[in-house]
Amino acid sequence: MSASNSEDKKNSILTAAADIVKEEGVAKLTLEAVAKKAGLSKGGLLYHYSSKEALIKGMVQDWAYNYFNGIETLVKNNTKGKVSSWTNAYIKGTLCDLNTDKRLSSALIAAFFTNPSLLEEYKKQYNILLSKLMSDDIDPIKVTIIRLAIDGFWFSEIFELSPLDENLKNDVINELTQMTMEEK
Repeated sequence: MSASNSEDKKNSILTAAADIVKEEGVAKLTLEAVAKKAGLSKGGLLYHYSSKEALIKGMVQDWAYNYFNGIETLVKNNTKGKVSSWTNAYIKGTLCDLNTDKRLSSALIAAFFTNPSLLEEYKKQYNILLSKLMSDDIDPIKVTIIRLAIDGFWFSEIFELSPLDENLKNDVINELTQMTMEEK
């Protein structure tokens, strides 16, 4: 099996697992269900992920890597040299995850409900990101308010708890982004 074919199969498996969590809930996440949804035999799935725990760990690692690297890429591509590069990237990166496919949320939910220790590496990466947010040259209180607002926004959206209409959503995002323009 070529490396790219193997990666394609892994991505297919991870996508199938995330879709099951999103559509049916964590209780329905079984190796058999994932194999079926991914169009593989159970043995084909086990070749890549030897257990349900390994699958969930793979979900968390893959989408956390994409999420954190996406934020880092936004910072690197920021040619304006804003004082709030990390905070702006955090807003955009988190909203991008919400607007694309919510796979990170499926991975985190699956880990939380099956084995919370699978979130330890994610927590470490999140804490590193928080220190980078605090290194922006804006008031740390504002950074904290922005982070908590974005985290709450994310939570509201993934659990469909009174999600905001598009106009209000845009107004809130614009206000949070405006807060990043205000230096210490």
